[in-house]
Amino acid sequence: MTLGLNRLAKIIIFVLFTLLLLFSRFYNLDKTARFVWDESSDLVRMRQIYQDKNLTLIGPISEDGNKVFGSISYYMFLPFAILGNFDPISPVIGAAFWGVLTVGLLAYLVFKVNKKILYLALPVLILWYPLVETGRWAWNPNLIPFWVSLSLIFLLRKGDFSKFVSGLFMGLALHLHYLSIFAGAGLAAVLFFKGLKEKKFNDFLAFFSGMVVSLLPFVIFDLSHPPGLFLSRILYFNYLGGSQEGASLLSNGILVVSETFKYFTQSELLKYLLLALTVVLIFWDLKVRSKALPYIAVFVFQLLGVTMVKNFYPHYILAALPFFVLYLIYPRKRAGKIFSYLSLAVILVSSIISFPKQITKVTWEGNIAATRQIAGIIEEEVRRGDLKNVNLAVLASEDPNIYGRRYRDLLLLKGVNLRTKEEYQITDALFVITTANSEALRADPGYEMNYFRNGPLVESWEVPDSEWKVFLFSRPI
Repeated sequence: MTLGLNRLAKIIIFVLFTLLLLFSRFYNLDKTARFVWDESSDLVRMRQIYQDKNLTLIGPISEDGNKVFGSISYYMFLPFAILGNFDPISPVIGAAFWGVLTVGLLAYLVFKVNKKILYLALPVLILWYPLVETGRWAWNPNLIPFWVSLSLIFLLRKGDFSKFVSGLFMGLALHLHYLSIFAGAGLAAVLFFKGLKEKKFNDFLAFFSGMVVSLLPFVIFDLSHPPGLFLSRILYFNYLGGSQEGASLLSNGILVVSETFKYFTQSELLKYLLLALTVVLIFWDLKVRSKALPYIAVFVFQLLGVTMVKNFYPHYILAALPFFVLYLIYPRKRAGKIFSYLSLAVILVSSIISFPKQITKVTWEGNIAATRQIAGIIEEEVRRGDLKNVNLAVLASEDPNIYGRRYRDLLLLKGVNLRTKEEYQITDALFVITTANSEALRADPGYEMNYFRNGPLVESWEVPDSEWKVFLFSRPI
């Protein structure tokens, strides 16, 4: 009877955690998921791939135009985009799907490494800020934890083939962002030194071979398309060796560590507490020669690599997240167990605090519903009025992209062609997207209003459930 109750309790807990996981990734995406120019241009590219049936290695291009990433993220989001008829929410549903799978993979790793801590680890995995954010945002770097987690699952399995597959999956993380190389190189180094100790290099060679195979498509592409788009541009345009302007590597390293733990906790106070506990735990593990040290070694290697980058962004350390999780949950005794449990408790507390805002806060970056409605307003008016020589601008708002790239991309998907940002002078009708009123727009010093400042206001619309407005101006008569 007791065993039956225990089993029933476990089933109930599993169901509750599953429901919480699904809720945390899928709830309110239309109002809170990020959708700006990166995501809108990716959506256009995905439809091109689908329509042209042209498989390609060329994926997202960095905002500065210097980096070309692999297209694996397109193929991971494409089925959802097709099912959603390329609505802006459709790849976000894909992101939530892969986010759920990522938590599932990490939970499996926790179960394999230390099942006793599973019930503490599960709410951490479900609510932890980085995993929630990456599971609600259709952006190529956010898929990195999925591939790294899958790589670690095969790493823990025996056999050369499993290690090869582990390297292959770790290499796929590089397709999503080139700075994942540090986690991959760190893991390869761990396997190499393990081979030195055991005088057996099978694991290292199999893992390294898998990573090489995963990168071969880029090598072949670059060799067949000189001067190349991938490796050559990364080598030439990378930001390595360029710490923050006027800063030393030491100060940049301090910044990277500080920002990483701030990203983990979303709190100035709790970041120091988590950092202190992590440092103490590392010293404890060094003292007792814990088998958890290889995981934190890879995590530290990723941070050291990012230290050499000019600017720090949270997605630079996404490849290290699964290693940090495995390090904290690794089985320990005595004080080490206390420190690891306290670290997880700090993450859980910070996650509970930050989680509500992640699924409820509406910003200019994340209101897909309003973005969709704005594009629909413009499309309907252009078709209804048979408007020609139409342009748009985003003025007097928090949105810094005055050109309105995300709206242009959605209109392009609807078959509405607009004049470019160089053609305002030959535009007859201008849609202005804003949070201000028409008088403020007429006084706006922006170049885009120069030809319409004194023109008649043809029509205006207020976007429901948002602060956004759309104004249609024509040239002065």
